[in-house]
Parts: sequence; structure tokens; C-alpha cells
Amino acid sequence: MSTATEKFNKKYTEVVKTIEKNFADLKAGEKMLISSPKSIANYVAKIPFGTEKSFKLMRRELAEKANADNTCPLTCGIFLRIAIEASIEQSNGTKPDLPFWRVLDRNSSLIKKLPISEKYLTELRTSEGFQ
Repeated sequence: MSTATEKFNKKYTEVVKTIEKNFADLKAGEKMLISSPKSIANYVAKIPFGTEKSFKLMRRELAEKANADNTCPLTCGIFLRIAIEASIEQSNGTKPDLPFWRVLDRNSSLIKKLPISEKYLTELRTSEGFQ
């Protein structure tokens, strides 16, 4: 089984495709971006200290940069998880470099899948003034 860092470093090709039928919050005929863990990590890394962005806003902004209508919610969640886990893996018990707490809140379903506690996420968010 691959480590999160190996999954993160794997070569991914970003694709924009026109979807044929409605999918999640995308409508048939819209252009959907299938991003990559590195693009998502780059986006998260550029969120300034004390600034919080929602998962939906991240998807829209990633899509705009790629001339798409929105980013695939499924792959975006998977790739965000890979980026977060790789950052945690590389941190060796210290605060991760990737400020993922700026896009995740306590209600995110992703938290249960991550190798951190809800308490730790709350501490990270509180340190930047988030609820």
C-alpha cells in the first residue's frame, strides 16, 4: 500500500471535461475540473493566515483558474485528503506545513478519515481565530 506522500507525488493529469448528465451540484453541459493533490495543496498553501475558505469556494476558485464551471466534488475531496495526509506524514509530529484547517471545519466529513483528532483540528483553527 502506498503512503500518502507517495500518492501525493504520483503524476496526475488535470482534466476539464463537459459532463453529460447532472452530477452533485453540476448540471449537464457544464465544464468540470478534475484537479490534482498538488494543485489543491498549492491552493490551500496560499490561503493567508486568519483567512478561512469553504470547500465549495475552493472548488469554484480552482475551476475558475482552469476555465471550468466547477471542480469535481468527489475527486476534490479525495485529493484534499491525500494532500492533508501527506503533509501530516511529513510533519513527523510537528504542526503540518499545509494549513488545511483553513478549509476544514468541525463539521467536515473528512475529519473522521484523517489521522488527527477533532480536538487537534479545533486547536489549529482556534490559533487563527476560527470557531
